[in-house]
Amino acid sequence: MIAALLLAWLAAAGAQGGCADHWSVALNAESFGRNGAGKTFSAAELEAFQAKIEARLRSAIGDACARGAVKPAAARAVRQVEVSSASGASDPFLYQAPDGTLRLEWVFAEEDLAVPSPTDIVAGAACWTDPNGKACNSSGD
Repeated sequence: MIAALLLAWLAAAGAQGGCADHWSVALNAESFGRNGAGKTFSAAELEAFQAKIEARLRSAIGDACARGAVKPAAARAVRQVEVSSASGASDPFLYQAPDGTLRLEWVFAEEDLAVPSPTDIVAGAACWTDPNGKACNSSGD
């Protein structure tokens, strides 16, 4: 009984310390103010959205690190993530910008500030996690 409780506690403790927990997430205000959908969002809406996308990013990438889909060292090297609403981005796209910032782009405004699924976020990180991989060498998005 004690061993089972100890194992459960250790598993919970490990799940809490994700490889992206230290990420600072900022919204690209201009992209949300001037978006392809012509929508406007209040400060409260954007604040709530920022909290949701930050939690989803940290969780999705943390789980991907635990599964080996993202190298923990790559995630630990990230400090800042900038989230932009990008008209025409059919899928979430997470990539390393030349300035070292990780950027997440998607049609957030068109989707009324919806947050992509963890699966879509990790799939959209393919070029960040494996720049020479098959997904990055295709002629698509």
